[in-house]
Amino acid sequence: MKRRSFFTIVSLAPLGLGSVATTQELEDSATKRDKARSQWQEHEEKVYSGTFKSGEGRLRLEVELIDEKDKVKEETILGPDGEETRYTFGGEILPRWLRPTDGIIKRFRFFWDEKEIPVGKRFWNDFGGCHIDLCKVDPKTIAHDLIADFKDYQNDLKAPKLILSADGGTALIEWVIIDTDACCGHRATMRWMISRSGHVMRHRHTTPNPC
Repeated sequence: MKRRSFFTIVSLAPLGLGSVATTQELEDSATKRDKARSQWQEHEEKVYSGTFKSGEGRLRLEVELIDEKDKVKEETILGPDGEETRYTFGGEILPRWLRPTDGIIKRFRFFWDEKEIPVGKRFWNDFGGCHIDLCKVDPKTIAHDLIADFKDYQNDLKAPKLILSADGGTALIEWVIIDTDACCGHRATMRWMISRSGHVMRHRHTTPNPC
């Protein structure tokens, strides 16, 4: 065997073996992530209230939904198209065509550096479809190599997300909800933009309905 051919074979062999090992490691890592996510999902729970904070901890939202334990007045009225059911909670008429447990907000309190900034009811009591899913897994028990995956998983849960702008002057609350105006469990995204001085803007984004 020629000297050059020999060294070529020797130098290529470890490279090939290294590629196989790397591929296997990637497959094992993906399997580990999938298994972990399945285990986390087993600890998910649908709740009707929660406290949510931004990553740096300066923003806080306390929110609560109407649930089956709340006292809601139900009555039949004559609407434009005939008889329909109307619900009243706390002296206020709930959004038309929605049942009390269709994810309607009953409490929405926002805090910035522990100071409450009032958000008027008109910004949050005229729609439904809100859901809150919590995972009861203690983040401290997550393996180091799965921390990033666990954060991604938490971001996918149905719940409000709070973000402080880079300049620290605007807060964003984002909540992916069920679009109750559409069918097939279509999604919509509610966004509240709140300034430090207390100005509030709300935006609802709905993608085209495939139904």
